[in-house]
Amino acid sequence: MSILISPFSKPMRDGKENPKNYPYWDEVVKTLVERGHEVSQLQYGSESTIPSCREIVHYSSVQIVEMLVDECDTYIAVDNFLQHLAHYRKKYGVVIWGKSDPALFGYPENTNLLKDPKFLRNHQFETWEAEQFDPNVFVDPQIVIEAVEKIIVSKT
Repeated sequence: MSILISPFSKPMRDGKENPKNYPYWDEVVKTLVERGHEVSQLQYGSESTIPSCREIVHYSSVQIVEMLVDECDTYIAVDNFLQHLAHYRKKYGVVIWGKSDPALFGYPENTNLLKDPKFLRNHQFETWEAEQFDPNVFVDPQIVIEAVEKIIVSKT
């Protein structure tokens, strides 16, 4: 199965790690690839890469992203642009949440993975520069892998 990942949110203006960026991509992608899935990384704005991905697609237009979303079997993303575009295209996937509230910024059709509401930031509409990156706010890689495989099984 073809899985598109959008692992990062846009870089922070102050140069710090974006608090939305999921820190365990290497394990997630490596495991999915070992299980026979084709994983492609959609890249925008960040130079970070996931070594196990089949390819990295640097996109410059919404039309390219729409085509990639339409062609994949499912996707995995953090709280970024991809989940909104995919929802518009009626493609649903796994969205990994940390400090932002999926009830405000997500879509119920997706599999929204939130470790614990206690990690949600108090001021959801504040700028992200006010937040610190904390890897402890995210679900474990195995939870992401299971969620993706559940979607894939439902499509077969």
